[in-house]
Amino acid sequence: MKWPFVSRRRYDEAETARRQLAARHASLEELYAGASIVNTCVTEELAAARNRIAEYGVRRTVSDVLVEHDVHRKALADALGDQKYHLNWDQLIAEVARLNAAAEAWMADHAAEKKRADRLQARLDDALGLNTHAIVAGAMWRDRRTDKKGHQ
Repeated sequence: MKWPFVSRRRYDEAETARRQLAARHASLEELYAGASIVNTCVTEELAAARNRIAEYGVRRTVSDVLVEHDVHRKALADALGDQKYHLNWDQLIAEVARLNAAAEAWMADHAAEKKRADRLQARLDDALGLNTHAIVAGAMWRDRRTDKKGHQ
């Protein structure tokens, strides 16, 4: 066999080598994409940290950090109510979680009650005949009607 012709064995070997290289290339692209994402996140966090450091201007002492911590704790306690000032962070976070759970439970009860009331209202409308075509058409007419008394 001469130049433009390739044996089946050599073709299979070359194809296998090509597939292996393609698989390695794909895995390298995945690794590069993952590294790029991590690099972007680290860069954003570093920029945010630099901005915070620039915001403070000088190094902060432990007492400065503790004062800021106490200010935030008192703000959270004030948001929960004046009687919560004696609570520490863990107690405040637990109180917020408890209040959040209670609010979610209330919202679920409210949604269920609203659904029940809407269903009862629909049944009442059906029983009184308020869902007929004539009633619906009349409602649309009333919405478009202008008062004629002023033109007489």
